[in-house]
Amino acid sequence: MKRRTFLRSTGATLGSALLGQTALGVPGGSTATILTNAHGVSHIYADDRYSLVFANGYVQARDRLFQMDVLRHIGYGNSAEVLGPGQLSSDIEVRRDLYTKEELQAQYDAASDQTKELLTGFADGVNKQMTEMAAENRLPGTFTALTHSPDPWEPVDSIAVLSYLIGYFGLGGGNELGNARELAVLTDTLGDRASAYEAFGDRNWLRVGEDHPASLNPEELTVEGTETVPSFENVPDEQLSYVDATLDAEPWGIESQFSLSEFLSGVGKGLMEGFKFGSNALIVGGEHTETGAPMLGGGPQMGYFKPPVIHQVGLHGAGFDVTGIGTVGAPGVIIGRTPEFAWTVTSGRDDQTDTIAVDLHPDDDHRYEWNGEYHEMETHTIVHTPSVVGSIIEGDPDIQRVEQEIARIEEDGTIMPVVAWNPDERVAWCQRTTTRMQELEGALMWAHVGTETDFTGFKERLADFPFTFNFHYVDENDIAFVHTGAVPDRNSELDHRLPAPASLHEWDEITTGTDLGIHTKNPSSGYVVNWNNAPVVGWRAGDAPQQWGGPNRVVLLDELTASAIEDGPLSLEDVKGIIEDAATHDAAAGYTVPAMIDAARAADDSQLQAMADELDLWRSRGYRWRDTNDDGAYDSGGMAIYEATRRELQTIVFDDDIRAETPGLAFDPPLTRHAADHGRAQQETTIVGALSGETAHDWLNGDDPTVVLQQALTAAASTLEERYETATPSEWQLSVRQSTFRSLGASNQTAIEMVNRATYNQAVAMGTGLEGSQHILTPANSGHMTLGELTLVQLGFPEPARLTDQLEEYTNFEYIPNAYTRAQVESIATDERTL
Repeated sequence: MKRRTFLRSTGATLGSALLGQTALGVPGGSTATILTNAHGVSHIYADDRYSLVFANGYVQARDRLFQMDVLRHIGYGNSAEVLGPGQLSSDIEVRRDLYTKEELQAQYDAASDQTKELLTGFADGVNKQMTEMAAENRLPGTFTALTHSPDPWEPVDSIAVLSYLIGYFGLGGGNELGNARELAVLTDTLGDRASAYEAFGDRNWLRVGEDHPASLNPEELTVEGTETVPSFENVPDEQLSYVDATLDAEPWGIESQFSLSEFLSGVGKGLMEGFKFGSNALIVGGEHTETGAPMLGGGPQMGYFKPPVIHQVGLHGAGFDVTGIGTVGAPGVIIGRTPEFAWTVTSGRDDQTDTIAVDLHPDDDHRYEWNGEYHEMETHTIVHTPSVVGSIIEGDPDIQRVEQEIARIEEDGTIMPVVAWNPDERVAWCQRTTTRMQELEGALMWAHVGTETDFTGFKERLADFPFTFNFHYVDENDIAFVHTGAVPDRNSELDHRLPAPASLHEWDEITTGTDLGIHTKNPSSGYVVNWNNAPVVGWRAGDAPQQWGGPNRVVLLDELTASAIEDGPLSLEDVKGIIEDAATHDAAAGYTVPAMIDAARAADDSQLQAMADELDLWRSRGYRWRDTNDDGAYDSGGMAIYEATRRELQTIVFDDDIRAETPGLAFDPPLTRHAADHGRAQQETTIVGALSGETAHDWLNGDDPTVVLQQALTAAASTLEERYETATPSEWQLSVRQSTFRSLGASNQTAIEMVNRATYNQAVAMGTGLEGSQHILTPANSGHMTLGELTLVQLGFPEPARLTDQLEEYTNFEYIPNAYTRAQVESIATDERTL
């Protein structure tokens, strides 16, 4: 039975110093109805925009208030003051690359009245909930544990959160410093720059080749990028002159205990370290389904957190009629469905960031040369002082105050943060992005796709969307794919894998959104799959090492889909089965295990023969992880043999040539990747090329590939014999791996059997009602405990079930209903409230 509660539009004062304000209500007699189901997913109904987003903020704060507060501090770059020194690297990078409060306020001031209404209404709803929670002693207990009281939510707080999330995770590129360091190491090991440049090309390229499994077939769409790798003789000497200086580069403006490598690994540091992309998507046209209408399997991967950084909600009214997920800390739905269509998103990974080398004045660190003249950097200094309580919780009671100088270069109206320098060589590096100060505008474009009713409107909403994503769309008749971004037209004389000299850097124009020309409706194949692979052949592969080469995890998803279609027509259960199979089978092993088996079979060695048998058994199961025995271990030695051999190969192939730049392999999932390197395949590109003799550089130093593989297998056998205290390969059984949800609060750590599944999954069969509209968000939509609940958990009592109430379904690859009509919502609602 549904519980009905009426919440008055005005409330009592907080009664404490927490907010120092009066509880707010929906003004002017307006109301918002909130229907909530057993999984804590609320649908909001209101006639005007303010009331709708007011209630959006109200229910989000109900579920995620502590997390919202954490995210805004992360977005402002002062999270160490709340959480402790573990956040220092995150804060340093945010303060360097993102915005001051004044700049965030400027985004708000420049926004339209409609945007301001959305942000203000959301903030007012958050503050009403916060006030009520404080008055009723329901505030998250973590605030008390950290002796931290949350300030009222302000509209600009949402911009800080959005700038961190969309600005970091929808922006690619900026790898040039790390690339240059690798080229410098290769030059040292190989003895000359020309040979090093050739070897460097085996690991980094600028165009998507024909061997890459693009989402759209070449006969469907080929978009020619403008960037190609120049021949070594044509690379400007001035550009190459900066390469060696990167070896001794230091991060700009911070103390020496921080190494540059800490700031070359991309985003998601500190508490958000697990925030890594791995999103996949599947859309299938009606010609391949048993219903005759399109189907969608959606899987945005935004890290395993407890609670997740996305929030399930439905918004109905004032032009919105959409349900799905929104970003914590901001209003709206960014992925989900309407009565007319459904959509999902993966990261696009375009190169939208350039690193630029500037010469410094011989006697002044803050003067740089640009177009033959010296200019002054804009600088200011801040001090990061981590929380005392947070330091103690982390086990580091010594407060580590860090002074940071922030320097920016401004040329032609473009602000570029200085990220690194080599003081001896008198050179610094700054970075320029195509999307600076566009986060709020871009986020609101995205959040409004759910107001449309057909693909024409959907695509129009994305016409000027500057962030790099792949949008996958289905309605009752059509499927469609749209790739977006903001990509500059660069100086064609340069090698854009490396930093550009300031004197040669230029952007003639920036092509944005659908003007990139990478979109299609109803492709001839009848389906589209994507797992962060390139959208089309011929497109710009960007500057990330090994990105969009031949080996790619999307091949697994494509093979599963094509096989199911061949056996079709597809049911929605088939679509869900494809997602399950992709999530539980290794996406990388298939590129090297067959060669390992052949090499082992060719050896006159009984142990290598037995290793081949175990690898072959694992291969026959499709490199599946979930075949286990009664002892909590995988039931063959194949997986352990693969891991140990693959690590040996990494050392044999790369250590002599790129030394410390050799990429590490992590097979036991760290908090940074939910399926570790079992869930990727791009790291196989150079290895596969080297073993097949298709690389420009001889990474095997003239050795026969079979001999190299046998050497790796023999070394792996020695390692595994010692680990398992047996020479029998069938007994080399790994304990079942775990994917862990990092707690964004004081809840218990939650772990499940390793899986390569998205944070949020949709399964949609258009035109089939509620039974064809399903989703799942793990581990739950609710995410914090009161102080009383937290105290009981610390005493050993179970935590509230609401914190994991979608985990069982998720673990079993089941879903919960994603209601999208009022009748459907009411049929599963367990609570009704009116604001």
